[in-house]
Amino acid sequence: MTTRTRLAGFAACLPRFVGTVLYTPLMDLFAPAASGVVRIALPVPEDRLFDYAVPTALAGEAEPGRRALVPFGGRRITGVIVERADAARPEARGKLRALEQIVDPEPVIASDLLAILRAEAEATLCPLGIALAAALPAGSAPRPIDLFECTERGRSALSSGAAPPALARVLAALTEGPLSRPALARRAPGCADDLPGFEREGFLRRSRGLRGPAAREATVSTARVAEGADVEAACAGPLLRARKQAELLRHLADRGECDVSELAARYKTAPQLLRELARRGLVERGERRAPRAVLGDDIEADRSVELTPDQSEALAAVGATIADGRHERFLLHGVTGSGKTEVYLRAVAETLARERQALILVPEITLTHQIVARLRGRFGDNMAVLHSGLSASERLEQWQRLRRGEVAIAVGARSAVFAPLERLGLVILDEEHDGAYKNEEGFRYHARTVATRRAEQARCPIVLGSATPSLETRHAADTGEWRRLALPRRIGGRPLPAVEIVDLAAARAAAPRGRKLILTAPLRRALRTTLAEGGQTLLFLNRRGFSTKIFCFDCGHAEHCKHCDIALVYHAGDNCLRCHYCDFQIPPPDACSGCGAPDTALLGIGTERLEEEVRSEFPEARVARLDRDVASRKGATREILRDLRDGRIDVLIGTQMIAKGHDYPGVRLVGVVAADLALHMPDFRASERTFQLLTQVAGRAGRGSAPGRVILQTFLPDHYAIAPVRTHDYERFYGDEIESRAALGYPPFGHLAYALVTGPEDADVRRAAEALADAARDAAPGVEILGPAPAPLARLRGRYRHQILAKGADPDAVRVAARALAAGAAALRKPQSAHVDLHPINML
Repeated sequence: MTTRTRLAGFAACLPRFVGTVLYTPLMDLFAPAASGVVRIALPVPEDRLFDYAVPTALAGEAEPGRRALVPFGGRRITGVIVERADAARPEARGKLRALEQIVDPEPVIASDLLAILRAEAEATLCPLGIALAAALPAGSAPRPIDLFECTERGRSALSSGAAPPALARVLAALTEGPLSRPALARRAPGCADDLPGFEREGFLRRSRGLRGPAAREATVSTARVAEGADVEAACAGPLLRARKQAELLRHLADRGECDVSELAARYKTAPQLLRELARRGLVERGERRAPRAVLGDDIEADRSVELTPDQSEALAAVGATIADGRHERFLLHGVTGSGKTEVYLRAVAETLARERQALILVPEITLTHQIVARLRGRFGDNMAVLHSGLSASERLEQWQRLRRGEVAIAVGARSAVFAPLERLGLVILDEEHDGAYKNEEGFRYHARTVATRRAEQARCPIVLGSATPSLETRHAADTGEWRRLALPRRIGGRPLPAVEIVDLAAARAAAPRGRKLILTAPLRRALRTTLAEGGQTLLFLNRRGFSTKIFCFDCGHAEHCKHCDIALVYHAGDNCLRCHYCDFQIPPPDACSGCGAPDTALLGIGTERLEEEVRSEFPEARVARLDRDVASRKGATREILRDLRDGRIDVLIGTQMIAKGHDYPGVRLVGVVAADLALHMPDFRASERTFQLLTQVAGRAGRGSAPGRVILQTFLPDHYAIAPVRTHDYERFYGDEIESRAALGYPPFGHLAYALVTGPEDADVRRAAEALADAARDAAPGVEILGPAPAPLARLRGRYRHQILAKGADPDAVRVAARALAAGAAALRKPQSAHVDLHPINML
């Protein structure tokens, strides 16, 4: 035995005497000889790469883009290799540790995507390891695990029969090999608490292992005739009296490889027969991938349509860049119903004809069902779908199909922008204005920015589509950064729906005293007429629940969440008051919890209350509701939208889930119950979001042969974000809003950085926020630092919240301020914490 082997054996025994704190560094001292260094991005909140020595045995595998298992502190974690180097950086010398294992047989992040992610992580002030983890399928990496195994002393105790009963059960369970603590607890019930003692006494030792990924591709067992096997000779010889085995063997010879489940349906004893044939060397067992079905049943029949001149012009521009293999940025600005999707499909067809791949992004999971149905009608199942509504294993399967190049189209929501596409030839971002494209946690990327980077790197076109482009995108088109392609008319010569704006203040003044006005007379009449004519109606209210608060008229008290500074919402279906942020719930009180008065009232309305009103007023109508509460049931969204498409729903009530992108020709009427809700949000984008949402939901009406109609109920009929909806006048709204933004220095004319500091004590949070704001002022004197101030939601999930906003015309100066805020945030000690967003969308 060599000296090195003896030392390694000694180090392996150290946990019994000095504990695992010393174990890892000492084992690193006796690690195999190294062959260079890798720099690894780890999913930890430190914005740097970590140097690790590469054991000689792993030198050929340690390449950028692969994941590696490494020691980090007292634990083992998986990170992504980003770079190779000949030597460690000076600060890492003297404490360099070796990586333990390469996890992937080949890179899981291609070099071009790795470069894009590095750039975007830098741009968003996100540690690279966290960004890379967000870009990979969750649960796809093997998990490190500690294993127990028998020592020589343990084996002697078991064989001699001297082991006490509990120890004997544990040692017997380990005879077939090492086991994790949970597995050992199952094999030797009641012994889990004794394991540390058995380990101290030298009967057991711990070793390091890997457990399979939490997400796995589905497979099925297969069987086939073994290579070189002589079927006829076997049937005439050793299988002469084994008739069933011979029959199954001939079946495999005729059919080739078969699923074991198929064989079991034909031969009742197939498993036993296959085992016997395998023992004789006549059959080989295997597995094949069997991806789970995620595309659904919907396939929209492909319609042969003639393009309008506007569509033809737009397609020609995009098609030219596809043919030339060059990058160009397009804004497809088309009114609702103008045929943007048909332009997308034709562009995808041209991309596939050149043997390249297409990436199509939509802002909401609900919109994937419709675009997938359209794509399947045109291209079959040559696609993969990626979104958070899939299980981890389903998502991994879809990701692997793209990575292996088995399909040519990737469709999905925000995170699908990281799809592994080696031959990317077209990027499409539908409803590009939607705020859902911004990730609000961890890696705070915007899918539009990442998609643009990917298209630029792949030298292919990117198409942003919208009827209501974001002000930043439209301004970029006006300044020549994007090429604007206009679709100003609906296809088929159909008119845009007529919009009527109803003044709710006047309607309430005219209503009988004491009656809660939910549907005004014009909306009730329009709904009755639409039902009589056999048309469908969408009623839009962007507030779920039954009522927004329970209010006491004696003392003015409203029931609030005990964890958040927000009123509880009454949900009639569950008969409870619920917080929509932390899900705190209480039963409705019999009396006011503030003063004890029995007279409380339900104030405000939500989608549940609206549904009750419609069912009461129109009992003959088939009514359904679609909001987050309903959509939480798996498959509910697809089922409801299918029923709407097939005419089994007369009135669909919903939140913004029904407002975007849907195309249902039977919808003749859209009613907006409270058009000005979003205007009251303390956000400079409130007017823009209101106009976009109202224009989008209005655009759901009149897409079939019958003309559409929209009734908008509002207390602010003359507001510049509401009045232009009457004539679908984007240009009028854009002109007013862009002028306001320029005067106030907000995007696209200025740049912002946003910091949110949170903690359990308000005074501590304010002090921490003031320190961050002072640091930003010192670092960037030319940048306006607003705050700190309590956030609009001043307390959420038991934590107080203070915000800081940095604003300036110079993006580099704002970035300096943001870096100062981020440095202060990183230095905060628990229980305080903070995050910084360099391109904020949501500032509530």
